[in-house]
Amino acid sequence: MKVEMLMPQMGESIAEATISKWRKKPGDAVQKDEVILEISTDKVDSEIPAPAAGVLSELLFNEGDVVPVKTKIAVIDTNGAAAAAPATNGNGAHAAPKVEPPVAAAPVSSRSEAVRSEEQEHAENGRFYSPLVKSLAEKHGVPLAELNTVKGSGQGGRLTKEDFLKYVESRSTAKAAPAAEARPSAPAASAKPATPAEQPSADWGADGTRVVVMDAMRSAIADHMVRSKQTSPHVYSIQEIDVTNIATWRAKNKAAFEKSEGFGLSFTPFFLEAATRALEKFPHVNASVEGKKIILKKHVNLGVAVALGNTGLIVPVIKKAEEKNFVGIARSLNDLALRARNKKLVPDDVAGGTFTVTNPGVFGTIIGTPIINQPQVAILCLGAITKRPVVINDMIAIRQMCYLTLSYDHRIVDGSLGGQFLAFIREYLENWDMDRAI
Repeated sequence: MKVEMLMPQMGESIAEATISKWRKKPGDAVQKDEVILEISTDKVDSEIPAPAAGVLSELLFNEGDVVPVKTKIAVIDTNGAAAAAPATNGNGAHAAPKVEPPVAAAPVSSRSEAVRSEEQEHAENGRFYSPLVKSLAEKHGVPLAELNTVKGSGQGGRLTKEDFLKYVESRSTAKAAPAAEARPSAPAASAKPATPAEQPSADWGADGTRVVVMDAMRSAIADHMVRSKQTSPHVYSIQEIDVTNIATWRAKNKAAFEKSEGFGLSFTPFFLEAATRALEKFPHVNASVEGKKIILKKHVNLGVAVALGNTGLIVPVIKKAEEKNFVGIARSLNDLALRARNKKLVPDDVAGGTFTVTNPGVFGTIIGTPIINQPQVAILCLGAITKRPVVINDMIAIRQMCYLTLSYDHRIVDGSLGGQFLAFIREYLENWDMDRAI
């Protein structure tokens, strides 16, 4: 019998996904929960496992194809040897006598049996390598013994795709150097290999330009941002905030916090807690718009933008933040950020957000004016925290300061409401209880 794989829906607002890579080809045997393909959306990249064991008899789309959710993408023949001859199209040449109902491919859960078995399969010398890293190592001719020497920046020292590609680049540079020394008559510049930012001049057109095609994530983000601008009339309000108190409290408690929690205490959880309390007080900011209807949300589901190097960003969601204390919010943030950078998020992690916080301040940005993450009606931007001279009681003092920007949908949020919302956050943080326990 045959089992149909459908393109899974990777979030409530996702209508399509791009096939990034097929791990299997027609005729390959597959085990249940073995990863068959990688897909990408503007919200999450995922590895998709097989819903059943058998032989992969059909692939209905190519790498790079954009496929609507719940569309049949592959067929697995569970009859084993009877399905050994692969079919390359959907003409029914290998139709089975009995057709099972379509089964949507389910993304791997971070705690699922599928992940545990995959980790066992790909663990070498006590170190885990994702299937993507292992395939890249094979492609670039990096043996396991050499792979074990590469330092990883992922959770627990795990080797990420970016770590591997950086290593391959440095490896190529090291090999190129002796070759350059053997050719003393060659120009000195020839010893330096071209990097992605420095392509050979032959790649440049006569007009001094070069075309770079967007990858799937960047293309999806572009579409989402344009749609947001077309949907919501954006207005921006900015307030300056004195964060000296929370900076002092953080400095006093960060060592104890890291000892008890196992990770560092950043400034972001302070703003997330303040935003949560503000959203409880001003529910029209924790809402969405459907035609002439305002949809108020019972729970505060905080989306937090996480940068993925230079490849884009993703917005995992802290669910029911109003039910969490400061430490609970910090734990959720750390967990989601780690899994986002290691591509271990599941669809539920990026679904259901009601409000988003973005923090370009970590890169030194003083003020930002972000685009609203639809279908939400507002997004909070955190600027860099810097020491500045300010006037307090007619005296000049050095204080830790930052700017907060609220981008909001002027269809339902007016300047008055936006200003009150920011003022609440400012007062909440400026009046932080210095004797508060962790």
